[in-house]
Amino acid sequence: MEPVKVNRIERKKEETRKRIISTAVDLFNKQGFEQTTVEQIAEAADVAKGTIFNHFPVKEAIVLAYVQKRLKEVRPEIVKRVETMPDTHARLTALFNLTNEWLENSFNEDVIKKYMTYMIQTLLDTAKNQEARSGYGDILQSIISMGQEKGEIRRDIPAGTLAIYMDWQNALVMMAWLAYPGVSKTDMINRMTDLFLNGAIDRAGQRL
Repeated sequence: MEPVKVNRIERKKEETRKRIISTAVDLFNKQGFEQTTVEQIAEAADVAKGTIFNHFPVKEAIVLAYVQKRLKEVRPEIVKRVETMPDTHARLTALFNLTNEWLENSFNEDVIKKYMTYMIQTLLDTAKNQEARSGYGDILQSIISMGQEKGEIRRDIPAGTLAIYMDWQNALVMMAWLAYPGVSKTDMINRMTDLFLNGAIDRAGQRL
């Protein structure tokens, strides 16, 4: 097959994928995640039902694809903003607050719950498969690398590994916040970041 034709086919596939994502997220937010069927997405996006499954195994994967796309777009702006923070603790808490606020503004609570549950359920795949990740860990890795360079974070563990740990902890904080909406998410983020950076050692030096 000629390269020009191949490129045209791939471009059409990508355009279809983007249309499915945009259409599905709009429907999820308008009428609820569970209430939105694959058939409704297919009809609204003007594609066959099978086409959707060619791109996404489950509906939750559509939300992940949207998050991946948006995080890739806003990453330079986020990194630029957190770089102005005075230390690693401030940079991490700013990142968590910014991205969690973005999630809340992008999806209704129903969709966020489904997305976070899906990410927790696929943790093993996420650890092994770069394409299964949201892209959030890449931003975390940049901040952690910066902290290592400044001597604020230990260097004997790779920044990428620490970013995975931190990413999972933030996911658990989001799940806890969704389960207990009366709890302050800001307080949970601050405690999580402090525990990550300083460990579970009391001020007298005794391990808890």
